[in-house]
Amino acid sequence: MPRYFLNIRDNDALIADPDGDDIPDLDEARTLALEIIHDILGRPNVYGAPGPWQARSFEITDEAGTVLLTIPFASG
Repeated sequence: MPRYFLNIRDNDALIADPDGDDIPDLDEARTLALEIIHDILGRPNVYGAPGPWQARSFEITDEAGTVLLTIPFASG
Protein backbone atom coordinates (compact mmCIF):
# COMPACT_ATOMS: atom_id res chain seq x y z
CA MET A 1 0.00 0.00 0.00
CA PRO A 2 1.39 3.43 -0.87
CA ARG A 3 2.44 5.87 1.83
CA TYR A 4 1.23 9.45 1.53
CA PHE A 5 2.39 12.43 3.56
CA LEU A 6 -0.07 15.19 4.45
CA ASN A 7 2.22 18.17 4.91
CA ILE A 8 0.83 21.58 5.83
CA ARG A 9 1.94 24.60 3.83
CA ASP A 10 1.73 27.84 5.82
CA ASN A 11 2.88 30.63 3.49
CA ASP A 12 6.59 29.96 2.99
CA ALA A 13 6.83 27.41 5.81
CA LEU A 14 6.21 23.69 5.45
CA ILE A 15 5.12 21.63 8.42
CA ALA A 16 6.23 18.17 7.36
CA ASP A 17 4.30 15.00 8.15
CA PRO A 18 7.19 12.88 9.42
CA ASP A 19 5.43 9.51 9.35
CA GLY A 20 2.87 9.57 6.57
CA ASP A 21 -0.04 7.18 6.28
CA ASP A 22 -0.55 3.97 4.35
CA ILE A 23 -3.55 4.84 2.17
CA PRO A 24 -4.90 2.82 -0.77
CA ASP A 25 -4.74 5.63 -3.34
CA LEU A 26 -4.56 9.38 -3.88
CA ASP A 27 -8.35 9.75 -3.85
CA GLU A 28 -8.45 8.29 -0.33
CA ALA A 29 -5.60 10.60 0.71
CA ARG A 30 -7.64 13.54 -0.62
CA THR A 31 -10.69 12.37 1.33
CA LEU A 32 -8.62 12.09 4.51
CA ALA A 33 -7.19 15.59 4.04
CA LEU A 34 -10.68 17.05 3.54
CA GLU A 35 -11.92 15.27 6.68
CA ILE A 36 -9.03 16.71 8.67
CA ILE A 37 -9.67 20.21 7.27
CA HIS A 38 -13.33 19.94 8.23
CA ASP A 39 -12.36 18.82 11.74
CA ILE A 40 -9.82 21.63 12.22
CA LEU A 41 -12.14 24.36 10.94
CA GLY A 42 -15.07 22.96 12.92
CA ARG A 43 -13.32 22.98 16.28
CA PRO A 44 -11.95 26.47 16.90
CA ASN A 45 -11.88 25.76 20.64
CA VAL A 46 -9.17 23.19 19.93
CA TYR A 47 -7.35 24.53 16.87
CA GLY A 48 -7.94 28.27 17.13
CA ALA A 49 -9.91 30.63 14.94
CA PRO A 50 -10.49 29.39 11.40
CA GLY A 51 -9.20 32.61 9.82
CA PRO A 52 -5.47 31.77 9.92
CA TRP A 53 -6.17 28.21 8.76
CA GLN A 54 -7.84 29.55 5.61
CA ALA A 55 -4.43 30.62 4.29
CA ARG A 56 -2.93 27.14 4.76
CA SER A 57 -3.08 24.08 2.55
CA PHE A 58 -2.25 20.41 2.58
CA GLU A 59 0.50 19.30 0.23
CA ILE A 60 0.09 15.59 -0.26
CA THR A 61 3.34 13.94 -1.28
CA ASP A 62 4.55 10.46 -2.03
CA GLU A 63 7.55 8.80 -0.34
CA ALA A 64 9.93 10.50 -2.79
CA GLY A 65 8.62 13.91 -1.72
CA THR A 66 6.85 14.64 -4.99
CA VAL A 67 3.84 16.91 -4.47
CA LEU A 68 0.88 15.01 -5.89
CA LEU A 69 -1.97 17.22 -4.74
CA THR A 70 -2.50 20.55 -2.98
CA ILE A 71 -5.71 21.12 -1.06
CA PRO A 72 -6.35 24.61 0.32
CA PHE A 73 -7.96 24.71 3.75
CA ALA A 74 -10.30 27.36 2.29
CA SER A 75 -11.87 24.55 0.24
CA GLY A 76 -13.02 22.81 3.43
